[in-house]
Amino acid sequence: MRGNLVIAVLLLVFAVVFWFAADAIPKSRLGGTVGADGLPKLLAVALGVLSLVLIVQTLSFGRARVVAADGDPSRERGESVAWREHLRAFGMIVVGIGYLVIVPYAGYLVAVALLLLIVALYNGKRPSPGLFLFMAVGAVGFYVLFVLILDVPLPAGVWPRLPG
Repeated sequence: MRGNLVIAVLLLVFAVVFWFAADAIPKSRLGGTVGADGLPKLLAVALGVLSLVLIVQTLSFGRARVVAADGDPSRERGESVAWREHLRAFGMIVVGIGYLVIVPYAGYLVAVALLLLIVALYNGKRPSPGLFLFMAVGAVGFYVLFVLILDVPLPAGVWPRLPG
C-alpha cells in the first residue's frame, strides 16, 4: 500500500512539473486556438487525475488481498510475482526506448512496424500471418494518419539517402 501511495504522489508531482514545463513552451502567433502547449498540458492533466485516483484508491481501499494464481485464497502471491510484473513493465519501457533509438535511422514507417511486432511478441502473441498483417496495416495506418493527414513531419530514416 505504501509503495502505491509513494508512486502516486511522485507521479502527481511529475504531472505538476510537466504542466509548468508545457506552459513554458513559447507561444506563436501562427498557433491556432490550441498552441504547441495544448497536448502536453492535456497529458499533464490526465496524469494528474490518474495519480489522484490512485491516491484515493490506495487510501480508501487499503491493500487488497492478492490470491495465488491457482485461485487458492489461502495462499497469497509471493513478492517474486510482483517483481516479475515490474520487470515486464520495465521491458516495455526498454522496447519504447529502442523505438526512440531506431526511428531516426530506420524511419517512422519501419520503426512503427517493428514496434507493433515486438510489442505483440513481447506480450505473448505467436508469429502468424495475421500478426504480420497487423504490423503492416498498423504501420501504414499510423503513417497515413500522422504524416499524410495531420502533416506531422516524422523521420524518413536513411532510406531516401540510399543510392539507387
